[in-house]
Amino acid sequence: MDVYATEINHSNQKQEHNEIYHLVTEHLKQKTDQQIFDATFELKKLSTHLKLPKCQNHLILKDRNPDSVSGRITLSVSCEHPKWRIFVPVTIKGKLPVIISTKGIPKQAVIKDRDVKKVLLPYQKVPKGYLMEVNNVIGMRTTKAIPPKKVLRIKDLQPPYWVFKNQQVNIITRIGGIEVKTIGKALKNGLEQEQVPVKNNSSQKVIKGIVIAPNTILIP
Repeated sequence: MDVYATEINHSNQKQEHNEIYHLVTEHLKQKTDQQIFDATFELKKLSTHLKLPKCQNHLILKDRNPDSVSGRITLSVSCEHPKWRIFVPVTIKGKLPVIISTKGIPKQAVIKDRDVKKVLLPYQKVPKGYLMEVNNVIGMRTTKAIPPKKVLRIKDLQPPYWVFKNQQVNIITRIGGIEVKTIGKALKNGLEQEQVPVKNNSSQKVIKGIVIAPNTILIP
């Protein structure tokens, strides 16, 4: 990612460090906008003994980690004429939006709206694989028991069941282009496209079908 500074006054013989800091800071503001909240930037200052020749064109900033919006990163600032390049270490601090549990959630439970909420946490406290949107969590099942106020991660969740054991389901049978619908009872929980046994309420027969939609089983 390249960012170019605005036109620089050529009257000075030496490159002002503050112009470099300004370029870096403006880039960081753009980079973190809507990504991290209450962001602060700690720039490691250049040595006062570093005397760079005044750049005769635009300063060029390069960010080799454009997706990193928190923690420590290093940016390079360079000049084409005269030719020089320096590196500026930066620490980005701020808060990230995460989804946390509002109460204890049992293993294999289906997550409901009241079970979770979005909050802002300091990035140092946010684990890898964290989730940011409530809509991506509602309806999912937990892979383990989740304690209260726990940040939810991708590995803590798995796809929701589309049919539930001992609950009523629609049974669809297709015969020669004709679709016949009956009512039955699922005999086990089932995910999308999973084969499950189901009892036909009319015939009382147990047959196997494929889960094709919520509360709907297709008999091949």
